[in-house]
Amino acid sequence: GTIAGTVGGFGTVCSGTNSSVLMLSGQNGDVVNWEASTDAGFGSVTVINQQTPTLSVSGLTTSTYYRAVVRSGTCTPATTAGAAIIVNPPSNGGTVSGAATVCAGTNSGILTVSGQVGTVVRWELSTDSFANTTTVSNMSTSLNWSNLITTTCYKAVVQNGSCAEAESAPVCITVDA
Repeated sequence: GTIAGTVGGFGTVCSGTNSSVLMLSGQNGDVVNWEASTDAGFGSVTVINQQTPTLSVSGLTTSTYYRAVVRSGTCTPATTAGAAIIVNPPSNGGTVSGAATVCAGTNSGILTVSGQVGTVVRWELSTDSFANTTTVSNMSTSLNWSNLITTTCYKAVVQNGSCAEAESAPVCITVDA
């Protein structure tokens, strides 16, 4: 009889430039075709006319589910369970608020990032327009600063899933002598 098997190779990718290879294993029979859907229940299906046990997909911009249809000889076809390739939107560094002008010495404030897509993975600061950068180990959407003696600029670094990191535009705390 026909055994559909299992589809492996699914995972998470970043929108746009991506590629994955799905692999069918454990089947008894030949691949009739593959099916794709953006609906986990396969309510709307796109038939992929490929009869190989591997399927290469690329350039996805939305999460997509795949399954294989298998048939052994004249037996009834069987369909695998769906395997999802989850697509993350690209990272976006968002906007940092909290720029200020302060007097050198005793000063403090809070910077906050908003509108970002992804998780804050760190903050960076610089006193020379980011020719040199110091990493701030802070994965929060807000950053406290205090007792600055020279103008210091900050930016948030954000990463969404498997996508490349993105930076916010820098925001500066201007320090007057």
